[in-house]
Amino acid sequence: MGNSEIYANTGQLDKVAKLLEGFPSEGGKIMNRVLLRAADTVRVETGRQIPKVYGAPQKEIRDALNGKKRKVKTVMGASGTGSVSVEVVGRPLTITRFRHTPTVPRKAAKGKKRRAYTAKAMIFKNNGMLSVGPVMRQGKLKPVFLMPVKKNNDGGGRYLFAFRSGEKKNGREKLHVIRTLSVPQMVTNENVGPEIVNRVNQTVFKRLTHELDREFGNLGTNLMEEK
Repeated sequence: MGNSEIYANTGQLDKVAKLLEGFPSEGGKIMNRVLLRAADTVRVETGRQIPKVYGAPQKEIRDALNGKKRKVKTVMGASGTGSVSVEVVGRPLTITRFRHTPTVPRKAAKGKKRRAYTAKAMIFKNNGMLSVGPVMRQGKLKPVFLMPVKKNNDGGGRYLFAFRSGEKKNGREKLHVIRTLSVPQMVTNENVGPEIVNRVNQTVFKRLTHELDREFGNLGTNLMEEK
């Protein structure tokens, strides 16, 4: 399971933390709301920014972030006083979460063998569609194919690119699903990470102002005007 951290730093957090020392109850509520909003922003912005560089659609990235083994969490002061750390956790994604072809196995004509096909996927948008496999295992090149993993009521289903490993279990050759980059890895890309950080900084600034104004009149607005 990989992870990546995004740091949002704002000088106002130091000042606010000092002011809220005498109001532990209100201060706790305010910072919890700010942290939750920061995490939500990372989820949304990650789904927006990754597809600009990689071949994974927004829906696939958002689904990946909402998976049981993937999460976004926030921690105050992880990189020093006055910082918000947002950690993105997740394992490598199956390659079929990216744009790929074919998306379903090709049916064979009646009385004929199914035609061979080349599995392709787009990991980086700039590179376009590239061949996936064959994979060398035990001295042999193993072709990559679409493996059914789930069927829908309408007869359709979900498929993953896989290959036969050459190893046998209970008399059958084991299959390996092909995986590639994780969301945490993609977040560190120089064209993705800075955009997310900028958005998180904006969100923290706005949310902090709003929460302080709500709890203490115009305190948030006044503080931000002083910076």
